[in-house]
Amino acid sequence: MKKNIKDLDYKEVTALINELGEKEYRAKQLFIWLYEKKITCFSEMTNFSKELRSRFDEMFVVSPLVLEDRQISGIDGTEKFLFRTLDNHFIESVLIRSDGNDEGRLTICISSQVGCPMGCKFCETAKIGFKRNLSTGEILDQICHVRRITGLSNNNIVFMGMGEPFMNYDNVLKAADIMNYTFGFHLSVRKITISTCGIMPAIERFIDEKRPYNMALSLNDTEPEKRLIFMPVEKKYPFKSIASMLNNKFPVSRNRLTIEYIMRKDNISTEDARRLKKMFKYARIKLNLIPLNSGNHELPIPDKSEIEAFVNELEIMNVPVTIRKSMGSDISGACGQLSGKKYKLNNSSREQQC
Repeated sequence: MKKNIKDLDYKEVTALINELGEKEYRAKQLFIWLYEKKITCFSEMTNFSKELRSRFDEMFVVSPLVLEDRQISGIDGTEKFLFRTLDNHFIESVLIRSDGNDEGRLTICISSQVGCPMGCKFCETAKIGFKRNLSTGEILDQICHVRRITGLSNNNIVFMGMGEPFMNYDNVLKAADIMNYTFGFHLSVRKITISTCGIMPAIERFIDEKRPYNMALSLNDTEPEKRLIFMPVEKKYPFKSIASMLNNKFPVSRNRLTIEYIMRKDNISTEDARRLKKMFKYARIKLNLIPLNSGNHELPIPDKSEIEAFVNELEIMNVPVTIRKSMGSDISGACGQLSGKKYKLNNSSREQQC
């Protein structure tokens, strides 16, 4: 079975090039073809000899994902992409355009696992259960497809699609490092955010390794008993322990920590605001408030006045507080709505493969 060329980082590609008896500069050329020019076949690499292209084709696949469906929101232009893996699993990625608050921002929300093992009650992905981790190449290929299909070059990446990124730590961080190369995707470390529901050993490893990427912690409750109901990870990794560790470690980190807080009707009281203000005293944080999106659940969704009252309580927290607008809700592309559903397809929607 052929290997996935996008699973290899620059060091590994350089070693491969040397093994093939080629000059080392070919490694950089290959990355430009893969990630800047977004080729679909090795035959497109016109500055490589026919013999070298043939050898690559014998050993590797260029793209480990196949486009199955593309949907475009009629509300805000958000685009959702359904991909099939080579072993017939399904994942989704979302292209999110600026909502006006951050002009020029173009974000791709990517998946890190097929399904998810964490079991969060408000998340459609959790209902699939866990199938497997995505490889580095499958993570990167989502960006290649979206850029090629849309003709747009995103300037922001969030690991907030299907799966828990820190349960696939090595592949996720390897993919982020490749995104940050000066050739290829050209993405700044400050434009790559990795989200987690609170995998404490991985969070500590991330900080101790001095990884330069932004980190987002999905919190969603200020009471342990209540958080446990909605996020089973609370039992193994209590958020109070995580908060204590972050207060000790993040003040000396260059990273900004984003707290993602999904607002339900029952977790935005005055007491919740007070507890939230006390929780992170020293970490350099940003608070993202996300209204709960509709889905196959019976969780209470807050109204506009309740959200405004909660924000007013948080204003004296002296940290940036943002209400994140739900984008792509009409195509089930918003936070917590990705399910990897296999849609009935019109053959014309399939992307041609070499």
